[in-house]
Amino acid sequence: MRKLYLVLALQACLLIQVNAQCPRVAGIMVDACGVENQNEFVFLLNGNTALNVDDIGMTFPTNGSITSSNNNDFSLPQGTSVAPVGSCITVLTNGDVIPANAPAVIFMSNNVGQAYDFTSWCTQYGQLYILYRNLASPTTPTFLNDNPTPTTRSVGLTINGSPSCSATFTYNVSTPSGSSVDGNFYRFPVPTSGTSISPGFVNNGCASPPPQLLPVTLTSFTGSYINHSVILNWVTATEINADHFGIERSSDSQTFETIGSIAASGNSTVERSYSYTDRSPLPGRSYYRLRTVDIDGGWKLSKIISIQATASGIAFLGLYPNPVQDELVIEWNARQRSNAQVSVVDMLGRVMQSAILVSVAGYNQARLRTGQLEVGEYFLKMQIDSEVLTQKFLKR
Repeated sequence: MRKLYLVLALQACLLIQVNAQCPRVAGIMVDACGVENQNEFVFLLNGNTALNVDDIGMTFPTNGSITSSNNNDFSLPQGTSVAPVGSCITVLTNGDVIPANAPAVIFMSNNVGQAYDFTSWCTQYGQLYILYRNLASPTTPTFLNDNPTPTTRSVGLTINGSPSCSATFTYNVSTPSGSSVDGNFYRFPVPTSGTSISPGFVNNGCASPPPQLLPVTLTSFTGSYINHSVILNWVTATEINADHFGIERSSDSQTFETIGSIAASGNSTVERSYSYTDRSPLPGRSYYRLRTVDIDGGWKLSKIISIQATASGIAFLGLYPNPVQDELVIEWNARQRSNAQVSVVDMLGRVMQSAILVSVAGYNQARLRTGQLEVGEYFLKMQIDSEVLTQKFLKR
């Protein structure tokens, strides 16, 4: 892997494309570590619109509920609360906004006593938002997993906003060992007909919640145009109950169609490599993404890569984070070594930054400092030989 660092700037955080209108509960820490009453949490994955936390409504098996349109459900951490570990964490409170497609952890207390390590989630999602219920000392564990009656319990989620959403997330209270085990975490697939039934426990101990919330940890996704075909390659680090990969293609990066499917390994903790050949690519530039699907219907979309159907086979693999603040990452594939000119152009066509670097055969990465740019929209242009790649990004 070749990384090129420009004097101009960049920092990486994984860009997750989520094609879901409504937020959903992606998982719950049912058997929390330490004092269970204080340290349980819900993992919420937002949909494709920004979400005001005052619009979140949730019902729990015990300890009351969170009421949508209430401005007193959340607070800053109180007392001796221990801060979670992770470089990407932002704490929110009443009236704050969870960005589109962003993940959030809702602790059941504002006096958490377990320093959960969310580093792996920072790697997976790029930014993690933390909310604390305005409840210092819950009288009993919220999820009550070790009680055999009833055999299932549910968490309800409603959104009193635009869009208006409602879903129920049901889990089985019977633990694998017959009693509560610290670190027992339930993950939920995307709801079907308003209901999502958990496939069971995942336990990664108390140091860190399970990083594999969805079936596949994807470490790379690249593509090349060779001999009139597009060759897609991807690598997974882990797979949990994974069923298959759907290969999706688009002409505009907005509307995708499924063009193929590759079976997954199922369960794996070693690196697995996959490949798919699109023998009839669209003329000009095409956009590709992977839909990883597990056996119970949960799914996740990869980042989008673009490939130009020309002899040079340049593939623009990523531009993130977008929106950006101080540092932007660009990733691309090239078939051969050549010079690349990178420019940042404003909406009036003025070149704000430029640099020339060497593009090597295969994977390339560069980092651009963007802190000096004014807030607004810009184009990143990369010219290699006679071809130009262009993608819009937002500075905030």
